[in-house]
This record gives sequence, C-alpha cells and structure tokens, in this order.
Amino acid sequence: MRRTGLVGLVCLLLFTGLTVVGSPAQGFTVHCTAKTKKELRACDTSGYAEVYTKSHWRMYGGHNCTNYAAYRMQIAGVPEPTILMGNARDWAANAKKLGYTVNQKPTVGAIAHWKKAASHVAYVEEVGPDYLVLSEDSYTSKTYRRYTVRTGASWYPERFIHFIPMGSAPPATTAPAPKPVKARATVTVTGPKKVSTRIKPTITVRVATSDGSPPAGRVRVRRGGVTVATTTVTAASKGVASVKIPRMKRGKQWISAVYDGGPAVKAATSPVIKVVVKKPPKVIAAKTTITLPSTPIQARTRAVANVRVKPKDGRAVTNKVSVYVDGKLVKAPKLTAKKKGKVSVRLPKLTPGTHRIKATYWGSKTVKRSTSGVTKFTVVEPTTSSVALASPTVSASAGTRVTAAVAARGGAPTVGEVRILVDGAPVASARLTAAAAGRVTIPLSGLEPGSHQVAAQYVGGGYWTASTSPARTLTVTAPTTTTATLKATPIASTKRAKLNVSVSAAGTATKPAGTVVIRDGSTQIATGKVVAGTVTVTLPKLEAGTYKLRAAFAGGGLFEPSASAVAKLKVTK
Repeated sequence: MRRTGLVGLVCLLLFTGLTVVGSPAQGFTVHCTAKTKKELRACDTSGYAEVYTKSHWRMYGGHNCTNYAAYRMQIAGVPEPTILMGNARDWAANAKKLGYTVNQKPTVGAIAHWKKAASHVAYVEEVGPDYLVLSEDSYTSKTYRRYTVRTGASWYPERFIHFIPMGSAPPATTAPAPKPVKARATVTVTGPKKVSTRIKPTITVRVATSDGSPPAGRVRVRRGGVTVATTTVTAASKGVASVKIPRMKRGKQWISAVYDGGPAVKAATSPVIKVVVKKPPKVIAAKTTITLPSTPIQARTRAVANVRVKPKDGRAVTNKVSVYVDGKLVKAPKLTAKKKGKVSVRLPKLTPGTHRIKATYWGSKTVKRSTSGVTKFTVVEPTTSSVALASPTVSASAGTRVTAAVAARGGAPTVGEVRILVDGAPVASARLTAAAAGRVTIPLSGLEPGSHQVAAQYVGGGYWTASTSPARTLTVTAPTTTTATLKATPIASTKRAKLNVSVSAAGTATKPAGTVVIRDGSTQIATGKVVAGTVTVTLPKLEAGTYKLRAAFAGGGLFEPSASAVAKLKVTK
C-alpha cells in the first residue's frame, strides 16, 4: 500500500519553503538539489542515486522522505524494523515502541523528525555548534536536497530518532564506487616523408592522455585503412613505440595509427600522414663496419672479425671485402646475396701488443665502395704463477721467505706487481723488473701460529694478463716457555717430591699439550703429560743429596720445545 497522503503534503510544503536560499526567517541554506539520477550522483554521497527507485524498509520507492531515511539506516547496518514504520508522522512513536531513543539531541546519523509543523523526516549529516546539515528526499516535489539549518530557526527539527546508538559514529556506508571516467587519448604518427620501394620504413607512434597518465595497450599501424603492423605502448615507454611496416609500392601512401585504448584510457585514431614512395636510385652508398667479438684477445689464438656492409636502402651486396690488420691484407672473402652483407673472417695469430684493423668493400654496379673506420684492439699474453716456500714449517718468531715465479709462453713479464696472499689476503708485494726474469723472493714475518694457505698473485701489466698460483700450506709454530717449581724443599728421602710444570705460548689462545721430561743433569728421573699448559709431576724417592732438576717440554703440533730453569731439590735422610 502506498504511504503518501500527508507525507506528500508535508514534503510539498517543506520543499516549497526550501526554494528560498538563505532566508533569515527560515534559517537554512540549500547546498544542492537533484531530481534526475545524474543530478543525484553529483549531489548525494551515499550512493542513493543507484537505488532510489527501490523500496527500503517497505517504504514507497522513488523520491520519498521516508524511503530515503530508511535507505540511510539500512546502509548504516540498522536492521529492518519488525513493524511497518508508516508515514513520516508515525516514525517517532513507532521507534519508541521498538526501543529506540527519541530526544532533542542531534547526532550524526540520527533521523530528524517533524510532526507539528510538517510531517517529515531527514538524515543528519553534520552537527555544528549552531547549525545542522541535513539531507532528505520528497515524494511531492520529486526532489532531493542537502541544506544547512540554524539552531532556533523555524525549520529546526522538533526531535531526533536514534536508530544508531548515541555516542557512536555511524558505520561507513556501502555506497557503490563511482564508475571511472576514462581519459581521452591523442595519437600521432611520424615517419619518413620519402622512402624507397626497397625500404621497410619505421613508423613511430605517440599516445598522450588528457590526464597525463601513462598509456598502455595495443596500437595498430594502418596503410590506406588496412592494418599492416601492430605494436604496444607501455608506461615504461611513456606512450611511444616504433615499428617497421612492410615495403610499399611507388606512389603516395597514407599512414595512420589506431590506439585500442586501455582500462583507464579511451581508444583513439591518429591523423593520417603522407609518405611518398619512390623507385630507388641505380647506385647508392653503403656503410661498412668491422667488429671483434671480444677484446683483449689472447696471443696465439685466432680471433674472428665480423664485417657488415649495409646499403642505405637494404638491397643485396656482392663483390669482395678486404680485411687489413696493421695495414696488411689478411683476408678477402666474397659477399653474396644470401649472406645479406655479412661475413666473418678468422684473423691470424698475433703477437702481444696494440693492433689496428679495418675493412674495405670494393663496391658493385648498384652499391658504391666504402671503407670502415680503423678499430684498435689489444692482444695479450696469458701468464701462470707459482709459489715456493723456503720451508713448510717455520717459527712465528723467525719468519720465512717465499719465492714467486711468473711465466708466459713468450717470455717472463718484465712489469707489474706480484703479491703474496696468505689465506686469501695480500700481506707482502714486490715489483717485477727485466732483471728479475719473472722471479721475486719476498720475506714473510709476523704470521700468527697455525696452518696458512700461501699463494702468489700477479696483478698483470703491459700486455701480460693477471694470474694466481695454486696455494701451498705453511705451518707456523709458536715458541713456548716452560717453568718448573717444587712444592717443597728440603724433603726426606722417605718421601716423594712434587714438581709443578707450566708451559705457555705467545700469539695463540690454545694451551700447549704434550710430554715433559724431568732430568737431574743428563739423567732422566721422571716424565709427565702436559694438559692445557700444566702438569704436576711426582718424583720417585731419592737418596739424600742435592739435585738440580730441569723440566724439558718436547713440543708438538704448533708448539715448539722449551726447557725450564734449574730447580734445586735437597733430600735429607
């Protein structure tokens, strides 16, 4: 059943008053009005334009103050009432029956209600210190409005219905996102004004957008309305792409491009450009280039040089190409149509040093003779390095000497630096000279006790390449200090004396371990096992007399032997 009656009447009365903007007596200012769907999209921010013709909370669909209020509560998450809310004049009473708060305190998200002055409901958008911003719809005038009303004005709401609890912000609305508006595109094409029938011309396409966003998508290049090539513009290319199109017949040809558009950009077609296609001349110029695949080139290898002869209009080239190294002819291969102007030449073995190479194409009936520029390249001599140790084991306190040798097939290098690497790090160096004949001996000192990997590294120089030798193992031992102290002296011959022995090593955190021998002069009287640098040796029973005891550490592993000072032991009867 339609619920219009008084609702339509009061809405008519209301909106008749609202046509006056900024009336002091009425105390409100209209911000925007809307009748059509398009106007609603611009005026309302809740998405009402897309659903205003539908019924919400069983209200009458279309322009209607109760239907709009029901829609705002519905998208705010308020459940549909179990009773029919009825006409606008009944909303306050029915809301109280349902347990909702009705008072004269406005909050954002509340429903403004009039009953005495006019039967009407509206939605509270904003609450200011002395004003409210309301939005509403009308069945009678078929008009949506948003306006500000001042506190105390004649049109100030009589009460407020709080379907949403006071003190809590209304949930975010589920208004549909506005449909994106695609940017306009502008397409331009550029190409040669004149071209030979032998040439596949390059066409450049540029796509720009009205909002400055980078375009992306397919572009079709058309000749006389027929697509002859496709390409793609991307954000990375900033809307620019180039593509070769097929050869064309003599005459005037008309080229254009169609941009197929993208998710955010509309399709567009470029203006047409004119390309005049002419018959090629009988004889044309060509460009000859020569390149080497890598440089420097190792001596006693045969490098390959690539020669290319490229006529201006892409026609086939024939006849010989002469290749010169240091002014001497080394090869003269013949070009054929099948080779398409390309030929490879294997060079002779060359000595170390700087060389120069160039190529000359001798021309034909249709292509002029041309010579490449001179290209410099370097030929180098590979080297090998080796290292020799004076001794595989040395004392940390004594140091050692290391001999490095650098050799090459064409003779030892005479320049460059040789480094000694210990565990991969350079610790010493020397420079090669002609008199050194590739060999240098370098002293090493200050190495920590332990096992080290020693290698020689030639850094290269002149026309000799760098090289590194295999590593050799060098063991550096640590000097030790042995001390011996008696627990007690003199001691009776009926008892066994005890000797405390300590062995220490500098330059390493590892404690020595091994055998210690106790001697009286040259006579061995006891032994012990040093563990973590210490041992207490219990001597056998000795006859009365004076003994000069010395502890000798035998060494082992990284630790060198050492002996203690004499400890005098007096034995009594």
